[in-house]
Amino acid sequence: MKLNGRPLLLLSLLWILVVPTGIVYLLSTQPIPEVNWLWVGLSVLLGFLSIYYPIIYKRKPVILFVWFTLPMFLLYGLTTELIITQMIIAIGVLARLKTGDILFRLLYNSLAYFVLSVCSAIAFFMTGAEIGEMAFGSLVFGVLVYQLVYSVGYDWIFKLYGIITNRMRLDTVKETLLHYFRMIIAVPLALALYFILFHYGVIGYLLVGIPFFFMTLLLRMNRQTDDLNAYIQSAGKIGQQLAKMTTEESVIEEFMTKTAALFEADYVYLFDHYDGWLEPTHFFEKGKKVNVPQVRLAKGEGIAGRILSDKHSFLYSRREQWIQQTITPVPEEIESLLCIPLIRHQGIVGVLLLGSKKKDAFKDFHLNVLDLLSSYFIVAVEKAVYIEHAEQESNRCALTGLYNYRFLEQRLESEMAFLSRGIHKHVAVVMLDIDHFKDVNDTYGHESGNLILQQFANLLQNKCPEGSIVARYGGEEFVYILPDYTKEAALEFAEALRIEIQQTKMRVENDLACIINEKQVELTSSVGVSAAPQDTDEAMTLLRNADRALYIGAKQAGRNRVGGYVK
Repeated sequence: MKLNGRPLLLLSLLWILVVPTGIVYLLSTQPIPEVNWLWVGLSVLLGFLSIYYPIIYKRKPVILFVWFTLPMFLLYGLTTELIITQMIIAIGVLARLKTGDILFRLLYNSLAYFVLSVCSAIAFFMTGAEIGEMAFGSLVFGVLVYQLVYSVGYDWIFKLYGIITNRMRLDTVKETLLHYFRMIIAVPLALALYFILFHYGVIGYLLVGIPFFFMTLLLRMNRQTDDLNAYIQSAGKIGQQLAKMTTEESVIEEFMTKTAALFEADYVYLFDHYDGWLEPTHFFEKGKKVNVPQVRLAKGEGIAGRILSDKHSFLYSRREQWIQQTITPVPEEIESLLCIPLIRHQGIVGVLLLGSKKKDAFKDFHLNVLDLLSSYFIVAVEKAVYIEHAEQESNRCALTGLYNYRFLEQRLESEMAFLSRGIHKHVAVVMLDIDHFKDVNDTYGHESGNLILQQFANLLQNKCPEGSIVARYGGEEFVYILPDYTKEAALEFAEALRIEIQQTKMRVENDLACIINEKQVELTSSVGVSAAPQDTDEAMTLLRNADRALYIGAKQAGRNRVGGYVK
């Protein structure tokens, strides 16, 4: 969120009334004493570095610069500490110009830490402790109260910040307790630095201050390494899950949902590459699949198109860094973007975009992890497509493209199993046979016969109800499996289908004549119907019953009619 207009004006006025006015008042009532400017400079430097290189815990920064400013408060008083803190905040914000919202963050943080400094100092003085105090007991008690007020105030002030910027996230009780523990742990460090400075001077920074900063830096680097290893392990597990899947759609959906969870992304967009342009194929928003926009992006068009042309990844921490590049509407709440090309055999096969409502949601190493994960994804998709193609070839009739008898038998067994478990209440089978098909072959030739079978199969497929299948049973016989169709509903379907076949003209090429010519012929079909559990509760018996109904109830009764199985 970018704060502007009236809210920013109100914040600016409040800052002017509190911070500059407060500093002027303190300078007049509690002027800065004679200070050691080297100590002040080192405190500002180390405080800034602790902001710029924070410890990362559960992907959130832990900033402990207060333990560099607290010794300055104990040595020189509130005015000095407050000015040092304001300097650290200003330098810290200005050092991250690329993150945007500079004025808002500068004003809000300056005001927030001003309030924290003043409230904590008041609490300190209320305990009876004094500046320059050397009595250990009263000093420790005063500092503990100081830090407790500071911690509570910090917690609530930055919860307010989350509400204002629409980045609110409620912490668990455990996270809240850890927050207070991390803040209060600064007390012994601050006291150690204070006593060493008081008695031995600048060596305190060499013995405590600088070593502590490097310790936090090492913890940060170690944490980043641990995070990277954890991400790589998670990516490997996701890759193993993808490799087990056998359909392209299941691989894509699993990849997008698991990727969103791994990177805590609110939006995942997948584009496929087709000869120089991109087409969106799958969009997931907040864990749910949504419709994709009907657009095409050429090279250089939009962020995805830029990835296609530049052939490298992009990471954006703030909305203002990328919003001018978009050419299609995007959700207003997206801030961070992670964008990579999907590469196979040194060519781009697609583009993947991850979006988050949070600023600075993605890190540089996320690009490498996502690139690794995408390689697993591409291989898994290719494997699934191969398996689907192989299964299709083994389960399909080469001539008609319909399912073959092998698949028909397996599917019928499955539907009858659903019936026995109560998932289906009925299962019907409709078997068709083309009347006088031998005459077609004898009159027009087998090539024309094959052409008739293909057209007949297309008609049956077009009339196949949703959730049902149609298969070639053998020769000129075809079978529908109709889950949740009663026998009466199946008979109505069969009769409508019979009429449709009778009214449809089929094209043939008379390859037996001296001159090959094209003709239109009319065909009829005989149909048999059987249903479970009314007629039987066994799969193959159901199929045989439909076959019996076809020959006895339809063909022997004169053809071009529907026969139902009769026990």
